[in-house]
Amino acid sequence: MINRRHFTLAAGASAFATGSLAQSDVLRIFVGFPAGGVVDVVARELGEALKATTGRTVIVENRPGAGGRLGVMAVKAAAPDGNTLLLTPSSIMTLYPSVLNKLPYDTLIDFAPVSTVCLSTNALAIGMHVPARTLSEFIAWCKANPKDATYASPGAGSAPHFLGAQIAKAAGVDMLHVPYKGAPDILVDLYGGRISAFVTALSNAVQPSRDGKMRILLTTAERRPTALPDVPTAREAGFPALTATEWFGLFAPAATPASRVSAMHAAVEKAVATDSVKKAFERLVLDPEATGPAEFATRIRADLVRWAGIARALDYQRVDAV
Repeated sequence: MINRRHFTLAAGASAFATGSLAQSDVLRIFVGFPAGGVVDVVARELGEALKATTGRTVIVENRPGAGGRLGVMAVKAAAPDGNTLLLTPSSIMTLYPSVLNKLPYDTLIDFAPVSTVCLSTNALAIGMHVPARTLSEFIAWCKANPKDATYASPGAGSAPHFLGAQIAKAAGVDMLHVPYKGAPDILVDLYGGRISAFVTALSNAVQPSRDGKMRILLTTAERRPTALPDVPTAREAGFPALTATEWFGLFAPAATPASRVSAMHAAVEKAVATDSVKKAFERLVLDPEATGPAEFATRIRADLVRWAGIARALDYQRVDAV
């Protein structure tokens, strides 16, 4: 029986043992987001590399909808045979349990963690109409212009929403959160001066920043990204508590044999070390990382606790999952 206590071995003990990944010629990776987005691109780049490291055909299946949860549910319902995996950003598995009621899955019970794939960070960016070049200047501007002190995120209860709220609370400034359905609509309003700031995954902000369409004030990374050597980290900007990296990870259905989970992690470890994956992730401002199942499980539990604490500190009111 799989339970929380045994989550570090969530693949479980199986009545049969096999170390081979050749149980099927086809490996399916489900993604709960549309084709062409960052998660989809990560899955497809990884899938191409896994073809070489596993000798299998790898198919990426997009199940967009419900904030990424349709892909999660497809894998939860799949047979635990090592033929089906979920690739997802961390928030779906570790933040959603703190912001949504009636979530139709339990991260610690319904899935076996296989491996992280890459790490990402968030960023705070402002429109070029805002006369600030540092976080302290932006905070001062918000206090002097309270009606214009707004920030956008890709949705209420998202990691960027919480990051913006944490910045505002720590700085002692009121900032109105404006939730959107996605980055394209946010960028239109940011460029048009209708919102002042945008909290987002760093990968969404790098190119617009280079094009002179927005100004990035900080990232949540441990150190300055190579792509943005002049942008300070949250720690450097005086907000060390905001330092955090998020992950993209692979999960198998609960009760997948531990031997299959371990074999798949080994294949992922080889895949993210290939030049093609490294270059693709570099373009997306993502850092390749293939943490093993046990360590990954420990991180998941810690992230669940972290997000629960943040939600409580911000007095976030849960809503029903729809």
